[in-house]
Amino acid sequence: MKIKRLTSILAACLVVGQIQFNVAQAAVSLAKTKPAVEQTQVLDNSIKNSEISNIRYSKSDGKVRLVFDLNETTQYEVKSMDNGYVMIDFSEPIAKNYASGINVNDASVPFVEIYSDGKTSCAVIQVVDGSAFSSGELQNPRRLYVDISKDYEYSITKNLEPGLTQISYYSRKNGEKQMAQLVEVDPKYFKLVPVLGGGDKMAKNTVKAMSNYVDAAVAENASYFGDGRELYGVTKIAGDLVSSMYLTRTAFGILADGSPYIGPVSYHGVVHSDNGDLYVSGLNGTRGSNSVMLYNHYYGTSTGTDNSGTEYVVKNDKIVSINRGNSPLRKDEMVVSVTGDGKQVLNGLKVGDTLQIEQSLNEPWNAATDILGVGPLLVKDGQVDITSAEEQIGVDVTGAKAPRTAVGILRNGNVMFAVLDGRQSHSRGMMLDDFARFLIGMDVVDAVNFDGGGSSEMVIGGKIVNSPSDGRERPVATALTAVRR
Repeated sequence: MKIKRLTSILAACLVVGQIQFNVAQAAVSLAKTKPAVEQTQVLDNSIKNSEISNIRYSKSDGKVRLVFDLNETTQYEVKSMDNGYVMIDFSEPIAKNYASGINVNDASVPFVEIYSDGKTSCAVIQVVDGSAFSSGELQNPRRLYVDISKDYEYSITKNLEPGLTQISYYSRKNGEKQMAQLVEVDPKYFKLVPVLGGGDKMAKNTVKAMSNYVDAAVAENASYFGDGRELYGVTKIAGDLVSSMYLTRTAFGILADGSPYIGPVSYHGVVHSDNGDLYVSGLNGTRGSNSVMLYNHYYGTSTGTDNSGTEYVVKNDKIVSINRGNSPLRKDEMVVSVTGDGKQVLNGLKVGDTLQIEQSLNEPWNAATDILGVGPLLVKDGQVDITSAEEQIGVDVTGAKAPRTAVGILRNGNVMFAVLDGRQSHSRGMMLDDFARFLIGMDVVDAVNFDGGGSSEMVIGGKIVNSPSDGRERPVATALTAVRR
């Protein structure tokens, strides 16, 4: 197989007659590598005239160095090939004991092949995609060195279908590897759709399952969540509010004109009655001992509350039933569940009385069709702008290098899904500021952080394309999906 894949290189390496060489020193420098203390292994100490008889290598944290002992008359040319090889033509043969090649035993240099016709020779060094190399001469005695950097950074782009482009990113910097999967989505071809774990109900499920619900082209995990069906953040699906948050946090959403938008979102709710007004504690959350909680059908089949409060079932601004707890939830109704002070304010209301529920968001979110509130903000107007402190994001999110998920808006108006692997040998993960800079490097101008860690997952065409750090899919609360129009 090796001979097959090197046929074209061998043809370029060994030609009929004498190979034309550059005279004296030949140097190719694609990148600079930092000097390091090396442990050198000598492959052959024999010295013979008119052949290159000694080749050795050394390895350090940052590079692999190959050294060829030259004669005074040796001419050579170092060439970079487009297919990930470094080729060195020599005007003299290389000793026969190297005919089988050199095994460097390093992932950054998979192999070194040697070819010779008895008069001239060629060394072919395979390097990992994206790795830089440099070469030069040392004197007394005369030697050629080739340094292959162990650091690399490259992306593989694949056009999946019109409006959908996958980018696989790989890097190694200062010994730390990173791998990410990104998908650029053109909103002209795809709708950006939030999906709940239970489909039309709040629940936990895998990203793959949520992708299958809507036959998504691509999906990634989104919201923070708690125990049970708890969903943290303002969520809006197809114009309906699904959950709220008492803090102002950054959200991704689709505005009334269909354009994607990233910005801070805040929720405000009031219940109006003849007995007085009550500020709403939240929507579809756990009811506390002194709270006013609203519930709609997205929460499930019932409120699941105990009998310590009072629940008013409201339809068209009228109370249609009153319960102590665990009220059924229907699509055309809402439940006002009160405890503590709120229970006393609404005491005396009866079936048929007016009870108006007002819910609003800050602009421009009121008219938005879909919202996923998560946070913090990562990128604003092409600059790193992390708002962890303002959004009261905890150290469990900000405090360490971790797997990351985000969504961004590109300069061309397209949307970028992004999932970075972490806590694994192939990918360390990033701090939020490094992740923000990474996204900017991908031409993102605005970006918001989604839930990360073991939740980070991307699914393309029904298949998981990253490596979740738990070693399996983690059930999560929501996913952001791209669905064909």
